[in-house]
Amino acid sequence: MTVPRPEAQNSPLAGRAVVCFSTADWDTLLPTNKHHLMRRFAQRGARVLYLETLGTRAPRLGSGTDVWRIVRRLRRGIAPPRRVERRLWVASPLVRPRWSTRADIFLNRTLFRRQMRRTLQRFPRSIAWAYSPYAVHLLPFVEPELVVYHAVDDLSAVPGADRAALREAEAQLMARADLVLCTVRPLLEKAKRIGADAHLLPNVADFKHFSRGEERTPSTRLSHVRSLPRPRILFSGNLTPHKVDFALLDHLAAERPGWQFILVGPPWEGADPPAELRRLRKRPNVHFTGHVDYEDLPPYLHAADALLIPYVLNDATRAVSPLKLFEYLSTGRPVVSSPLPSVLPYRGAIRVAGEREQWLAELEAALRDTHEMELQRRTLARRHTWSRRMAEIEALLEEKLGRE
Repeated sequence: MTVPRPEAQNSPLAGRAVVCFSTADWDTLLPTNKHHLMRRFAQRGARVLYLETLGTRAPRLGSGTDVWRIVRRLRRGIAPPRRVERRLWVASPLVRPRWSTRADIFLNRTLFRRQMRRTLQRFPRSIAWAYSPYAVHLLPFVEPELVVYHAVDDLSAVPGADRAALREAEAQLMARADLVLCTVRPLLEKAKRIGADAHLLPNVADFKHFSRGEERTPSTRLSHVRSLPRPRILFSGNLTPHKVDFALLDHLAAERPGWQFILVGPPWEGADPPAELRRLRKRPNVHFTGHVDYEDLPPYLHAADALLIPYVLNDATRAVSPLKLFEYLSTGRPVVSSPLPSVLPYRGAIRVAGEREQWLAELEAALRDTHEMELQRRTLARRHTWSRRMAEIEALLEEKLGRE
């Protein structure tokens, strides 16, 4: 993943340290808000320490993927922080993914302090940038100059998460934070009720990257996608049952056998795939590409005639601001989405569908979209870029930190 390196001369981040308490490992397949921002923080002159996830849910020992993650974490945890980019280091704290009792918290604080003490000395007077609510238990060891809680998901709604422990930690962190940034309005309202200095900053996209459909290197998979008959309907993202409505996709594929449905993203990691997903895999007009790297993704989106955000509506997705929304819009292609609270403000540029028959009608209409509507989508995407978001974040930081 490459992004342009903006000038850092006047940034309030220049020369400062940032310690990021993440909810994802650095080398996750799909880059998230935290990956985009921490890269840009380093490019703006900050020295960034990215701490990989403190745990959101207990690992599934029957899952080969989770077992591999445990082994990888143990190996990385005993190694020193690794430098992954200029001014950006990654460390893997060895803590247990349990924070529900005082004993759990005491043990994790002890483990964290022993492992990270020397590393944190290299990041004095830092900005603590927390994505994980559990960071509130570890802030004393960072001794931060400023605490920012970046609320990008309702983590208590993640399947397998300790809902009570996460909600309690989040309330403590919102009360402790000097600044709370929220990607969706329900999280903002929660922070406001606690009295936090909270701001609504939805996820955005790299317009320059996604507006171009050129292929970097020849790809057999992309050639296959481009060879499929039209219309081509594409979804890009994690194929997780608590987000993606597989039953809806199966219905659409069955009702429109002449349409080609393309699912781009890592396969579901669970041991027992849902029945809807198994049926979907048998449809001759449904095509699974597997994971596509971020750098190579734009031409897949450009090869489609319509792009989908087919999410189920639950506590987790109601608090989601999909990164893919403005990535999609950057291509100019029509977008049809479930009625997520985060996408409703943009329904003038995208189509929103609830019931299955409404999905079919909106897709039919999307395939007849005009060139003027394509320009409208691109214009909207240009107003929601990472460079503009960085300017907003730096203004908030400058207000909090002041000029030295």
